[in-house]
Amino acid sequence: MSLSRRARILVKSAALWTGVAVAVLCIALAGLGFLVTGLFILVARHTDYASASAITGSVLLLLAVAIGLIGGAVLKRIRTKQPSMLSEFGGTIGLAGRLIGILVRRDPKKAIIISIIAGALAEYIASDGKQ
Repeated sequence: MSLSRRARILVKSAALWTGVAVAVLCIALAGLGFLVTGLFILVARHTDYASASAITGSVLLLLAVAIGLIGGAVLKRIRTKQPSMLSEFGGTIGLAGRLIGILVRRDPKKAIIISIIAGALAEYIASDGKQ
């Protein structure tokens, strides 16, 4: 199968999955709207409309706060501790130092040539594009 055909299939599949996800989201939101309306009508039978609106809004607000707190706790527990940038940089510098030491011990001429090339490359990268 050619690469372009695989790409077309992949794009088509992604578009179909996106369409299905949007349809499911819209239907779920419509269902949630009907549930909220049902709660409002149920409360409105026993109180006036203003109180029913306040009670329905309060219940939804409490539900949102509870979901936010529980979700935050779960995400905090899932998050793994990342090593600091300084320790990663130190590890990289240490590895580079060991590799340079091995290279110099094996062949000092190649080390000098590589250092000249690295210096020229660093100068080219660090320059502001002015020649």
